Amino acid sequence: MKKTLLIAGFSFLSLTLFAQNSQTQSFNLDDQITLVSLFFDADSVAPNGEALWEPITFADELSADISDDGWMHTRLDTVLYYEAYGIEKAVAIFETLHYQKGEISDCHSCGAVLSFAFFEKNPFGDWGIERFAKHFTALGSFGQSGEVGLAKFGENQVCLSLEMSWSGQGIYAEYLTFLNLESLERVFNLTIHEDNQGAWEEESDRAYSYDKAIQLLPTIETTTGWWEFDLVTQGTQPDDDVERAVPANLVERYAYNFDTGTYMKVCP
Repeated sequence: MKKTLLIAGFSFLSLTLFAQNSQTQSFNLDDQITLVSLFFDADSVAPNGEALWEPITFADELSADISDDGWMHTRLDTVLYYEAYGIEKAVAIFETLHYQKGEISDCHSCGAVLSFAFFEKNPFGDWGIERFAKHFTALGSFGQSGEVGLAKFGENQVCLSLEMSWSGQGIYAEYLTFLNLESLERVFNLTIHEDNQGAWEEESDRAYSYDKAIQLLPTIETTTGWWEFDLVTQGTQPDDDVERAVPANLVERYAYNFDTGTYMKVCP
């Protein structure tokens, strides 16, 4: 999935979770055309692999913004594989794009609408569907989406990672969000980079630039099964009180909280 420099908009839309289907139905995760056709009831598939389909419900049309040719355009971006509790699992990432006059719309707020299909391999080696989250979130701008991947936060705890970037008024920033694969609830999000070099010269007292990174701590025993981590910040950040950039070097410890279902800062 192509990453763009200007990615804005990461708003949750509609979550449609379907109960587990019949165990007799199996899926070939290498068959891109069949997957996208089946999950989106495609009328046809374009030569570029996009399923062309009409909105099934009013919510479909609202959440994915039908293209000016009267069709929804959805393609399979990738299939990600992982394992939890000894069971092989996979998630297929679909993106629905908005077209105008035959081209992907490049408006500032026009990103891709993402849908997720979750699969599990049974003892016979067949992939069965667990659930389907249709038009779950919008990610991106100028017609392109951000980057979607997997991040391990424990021996059996895996999250979906959604990365996006944004630029405006001389500020450039990159954001990262982690979603619990079991519930698709947000576990943690952070700004991994920010600078204002588009507004101030590098030599200016008000120019700043910082980076943040997660350092997992798998050797620390936890009761939740989720690893603790240190959030490490390096660089400089703005200080409005003194109207200049100040050092932003910091290490903060985070631990998973079962009550909130999120990572929270550990008090020293």
